Amino acid sequence: MKVAVGGTFEPLHEGHKKLLDVAVKLGGKEMTIGITSDEMARQRIRSVLPFEIRAENVRQYIKRKYGFEPMIVKITNPYGKTLEVDFEYLVVSPETYEMAKKINEKRRELGKKEIKIVKVDFVLAEDGKPISATRIKRGEIDRYGRLI
Repeated sequence: MKVAVGGTFEPLHEGHKKLLDVAVKLGGKEMTIGITSDEMARQRIRSVLPFEIRAENVRQYIKRKYGFEPMIVKITNPYGKTLEVDFEYLVVSPETYEMAKKINEKRRELGKKEIKIVKVDFVLAEDGKPISATRIKRGEIDRYGRLI
């Protein structure tokens, strides 16, 4: 099954890993990982590692855990490849769920079949709040959700 998952993945944390794990379970080697371009990522986060490093971190995670090289594409707009490719599933977090609904709206306008949205719950830190790149960059928690 064709599965898509996307994000900035900076820093790669337990929440991201859960999204990637669900995508692998659904699609195996047929999953596509979209990673935001540096330009897109820097619109939200001022300081972000270059695309190549973020992509390599994700690639290494999948290769170490699942033993295959994932398909990684650069996302240069909010829709990524979802308007061109007929994915069966789109794996999202609660944070990106609204965008997934917009993707399906746009697909309907284009006369395309909707993509099934799989919303993966946040992974919670020790304090019961979601692990997020923002919290990690602020120095509140580490990438595993431990309080700093």
